Amino acid sequence: MKNDIIGLVDFHNAPSLGELTANRSLGSTSFLGRYAFCDFALSNFCNSEIANVGLLIRDHERSVLKHLGNMNAWVTNTKIGKETIMYNERGILNPTFNTDINNIRENDWVLYDSSAAYIVFQSSHIVANVDLRPIIAEHIARKEKITVVYTKIKDASKEFLNSGLCEIDEQGYLKNPMKNKHIPGPALASMEIWIINRTVLADIIKRHATVNELYGMKEMLGYLVKIGAYKIHTYEFKGYARCYDSFEHYCDYCFELLDPTIAQQFFDPEWPHYTLTHDTPPALYGEEASVTNSFVSNGAVIEGTVNDSVISRHVKIGKGSKINHCILFSNVSIGENCVIENALIDKYSIITKDHKVLSPDGKMQYLKQGVIL
Repeated sequence: MKNDIIGLVDFHNAPSLGELTANRSLGSTSFLGRYAFCDFALSNFCNSEIANVGLLIRDHERSVLKHLGNMNAWVTNTKIGKETIMYNERGILNPTFNTDINNIRENDWVLYDSSAAYIVFQSSHIVANVDLRPIIAEHIARKEKITVVYTKIKDASKEFLNSGLCEIDEQGYLKNPMKNKHIPGPALASMEIWIINRTVLADIIKRHATVNELYGMKEMLGYLVKIGAYKIHTYEFKGYARCYDSFEHYCDYCFELLDPTIAQQFFDPEWPHYTLTHDTPPALYGEEASVTNSFVSNGAVIEGTVNDSVISRHVKIGKGSKINHCILFSNVSIGENCVIENALIDKYSIITKDHKVLSPDGKMQYLKQGVIL
């Protein structure tokens, strides 16, 4: 890929996952015990040979920087490639105006100090393996100004709940973009991946101030289509895609990847997922340990029984303890003879021996960071 493209990972559109994201960005939230959500957008850029990347951070900058480290894990060419944190300090003082467009306005090197001809946006909360090269190639070949990527979903009342839905005309252009009103049935959902010519993006940001400064990029693009200012070309993505838009979906989509038939749709040896490397030893299993159908990360110490669960780094599970259908974040300690079911336990929490954490109705419950029981 030529060095005339900038990829932007957009954290601004990420929905709240309740208490889980109260003190962290969704983009830096743990995924399957090893990754963070932003890893997948960054890996898409890396695998698509996009060397220059910016991260549009909305809030909780510390959690993002902690995960990214020196950011070299996602840079394919350290001579010409780079990653830049883009943060709107004014937006923190006035969250209502803390949009991705205003973030770019405060970091306008993307528009005026770069040689990039095309800007590629991807939101951090929509997880999919997207090869951007054919999409960009089609965008260029057709001489389009804006392209949006969409996917077919089975039930708009259950999927992509905070995303826009697309209607497409006979020429393949977006018409009548709308919010998802959760009406049951199939639909075409925006994946919030946009390819925009740099000069067009500059014009959009210029128009933005006269339209509605509360608009983010997806609202602004919808407005421009409705008034006929721009035609937006559409491109269908046909692979595995999930929109993490609620705590329930976070848990459901993590657990579904324990199913090998679903996991093989997402984990592709030809499309690696890059993440920050930790200097941790392999997981250690005691003589009485039993683990079935679970993700277990390096550094975990397991001496009990684990079923259908996600175990993160440096988790300790004592002898005689039974963990079933749980997600344990890093540095969680479970004492001996505990029974934990249907729970997401946030990092640095301690469950002392003989405790039970059960969910009578079978719904996932959340134990906040640092809790001691």
